[in-house]
Amino acid sequence: MSIFTRSLFLAAVAATSLLTACADKSEDEATPADPAPTYGLGHYFHYPATNTGGGTIHAAQDITGEARLFAQVLALDFEAGPDGPHFEIDRGQLKSGWVGTYALQSPGSPSAPVFASYSYTDSGGGIRIFRFSNFSPKLTGNVTITAYDAKRQLVSGNFDVTAPGENDPTKGTLETKCDMHIFGEFTNMKVKPQQ
Repeated sequence: MSIFTRSLFLAAVAATSLLTACADKSEDEATPADPAPTYGLGHYFHYPATNTGGGTIHAAQDITGEARLFAQVLALDFEAGPDGPHFEIDRGQLKSGWVGTYALQSPGSPSAPVFASYSYTDSGGGIRIFRFSNFSPKLTGNVTITAYDAKRQLVSGNFDVTAPGENDPTKGTLETKCDMHIFGEFTNMKVKPQQ
């Protein structure tokens, strides 16, 4: 075999080895599947008139969550049993990297970044909707984003809402008032861009 032919043969073998190595490396570096999301959600209703109360902490497997990114807001929705908290974080007020604590809007703080509402579904299927940010003057709480993976579009964090003096969601009457506390957490929730 001549030197030229041998050099050409070695160059072809080297190129084939290099292409195979690159192909193997691409397969090894494939993006792993997203981790499964996890959730926590509960409520506690306190009745000041009788100084009684009660609450629920839902089992993690019974909770669903959804994060949707709209042009104006990042919407976070959760559901388990009768509880359905909903949050809309103003995108213009999201911090760089999203990590941070965001206060809830209320009649006294209309420029706070998070609109908060809550739905309660009774055993007969009736739904009571509480637009806390519009009608709860003593509303306190926040939504905290503890991690955001922009590449994989995964968000983690928690929320805590206290709305004093609300109508009792379990009765659907105006006579009974309660202080509502809704709380939860979320990990690796997929953010879905919306049109």
